[in-house]
Amino acid sequence: MQSTESTPKEGVPNVSSTLDQLNNLISESLQIYELENQKANTIDDLYNSLKIITEFLSFSVTIHPGIFHLPEDSQITLLPNLDMVIRLANGKTEIKKISDYSPDTLTQIIQYVIPQILQLITSEKAYLTEKITFLRSATKQLSQLSNLRNGATTTPENPDGVPQ
Repeated sequence: MQSTESTPKEGVPNVSSTLDQLNNLISESLQIYELENQKANTIDDLYNSLKIITEFLSFSVTIHPGIFHLPEDSQITLLPNLDMVIRLANGKTEIKKISDYSPDTLTQIIQYVIPQILQLITSEKAYLTEKITFLRSATKQLSQLSNLRNGATTTPENPDGVPQ
């Protein structure tokens, strides 16, 4: 009489071991799936946050072509809407979204452009401060003229020229 139980053959895993491996495969695959979702959500969040900043500032910055493994004579410009204009030496031009790239490339892009954006912000702050200072001085001078017209004069006791 033949037994209904089969004996494991040498080198072939038994059923129980295979089921354990299958469960492990499913568990690990689900973890990878979750990580991929987190990656996509993180990239979307980064993209949306950075886009708010760059659109408000309206700055365009250049990106080194080596990040994209392009020849040095290529030109890449990151626009305020986070589109990239890629101009190759042969005249070909493409437009790509920053969010189309892998996390590694995104990291390199961010590391390259953030210092440029900070430098542009510093320059813009200095420019705006200078203009505001000028406008305040001009306003003060013009208000003195307006006070003269109204009969008020400035004196050491009344430096603002307010009629008393």
